[in-house]
Amino acid sequence: MENKSPYVLIGAAVMVFIASIIGFVVWKLRAGDTTAYAYYTILFSGDVQGLTPGSTVFYRGLRVGRVHAVGLTSRSEVQRSTGRERLAEKIEVTVAIETAINIRERSYAVFEKPFIAGGAYIQVVGRLDDDQIKPKKKLGETPYPEIREGASFLQAASTSASELLGKASITVDRLNELLSPDNVTSVSETLRNLATVSNAFAKQDAAIQASISELPAAIAEIRKTFDKLNSLSEQVGAIAMELGPQDDNTRRALAGKQPSEIAQTVADARKALASINGAAGELNRMLGESKTPVRQFTETGLSELSLAVRELRQLTANLNVLATKLERDPAGFVFSGKHGYSPK
Repeated sequence: MENKSPYVLIGAAVMVFIASIIGFVVWKLRAGDTTAYAYYTILFSGDVQGLTPGSTVFYRGLRVGRVHAVGLTSRSEVQRSTGRERLAEKIEVTVAIETAINIRERSYAVFEKPFIAGGAYIQVVGRLDDDQIKPKKKLGETPYPEIREGASFLQAASTSASELLGKASITVDRLNELLSPDNVTSVSETLRNLATVSNAFAKQDAAIQASISELPAAIAEIRKTFDKLNSLSEQVGAIAMELGPQDDNTRRALAGKQPSEIAQTVADARKALASINGAAGELNRMLGESKTPVRQFTETGLSELSLAVRELRQLTANLNVLATKLERDPAGFVFSGKHGYSPK
């Protein structure tokens, strides 16, 4: 039986050698990374798909740090339209940036994601016109200074491209609906109807030409009508100025013009109304003067008049009795019942 122990020893030696190399590399890397970092917080309102701890942080194109942590948080914001506060969900990203890099107050961070290949990263854009520098805090010295969120050109372009593709898809769907068999049939019928109408116009070409030839005369008549309307409007305007309240401008406009019949009629009516007003005043004066006699007549004259009417009625009754007696027996009435002379 063959002895296999040398192969086992060789394999174990190789495994130990590989493990020692890996340990050396890791130790070397940890020992070599002696860079001091300052920690900052960035709040993103949009998606940060692909961003993980360890992602690269660039400052104006230079690699200056890495992403330390990514998580969700809530932040109270004030709406510009209503002015009310609302609770908004944000993505809180903690980044570690070399302390040699000065992050200023007006600097902003954008999330970038390549279109084709590469990992997501954060780009910090500096503003050199502001000398105020954010404080630099080490790990654990919370809260960390906040770098405001900025607009990403690549992200905006990606969003625009997505929206453009969505609109293109909607347009294609609508074109498919437009080119459906029913719509094609309707369009064909419409074209046939247009052809029929055009043929009818072609047959009526002589009548159309005659109508066109009559257009100048019709336009001339319309112009005459408009001229008459203009003159009529001028007359109406003059009458309105005569009848309405007249100021200095109106008097100058009416200077040298003959008054219209309406204005003369209105003037005569004004005179008649003035006469009627005077007569009414005179009648009021007469009524005022006759109030006392009328009151005296109603107080004493009416009672005396009623007494006279009763006596007149009694006199009339007596006269009726006398007339009746005279009619029935005149002799007896005259001689008081005595017989007169009777001839023999």
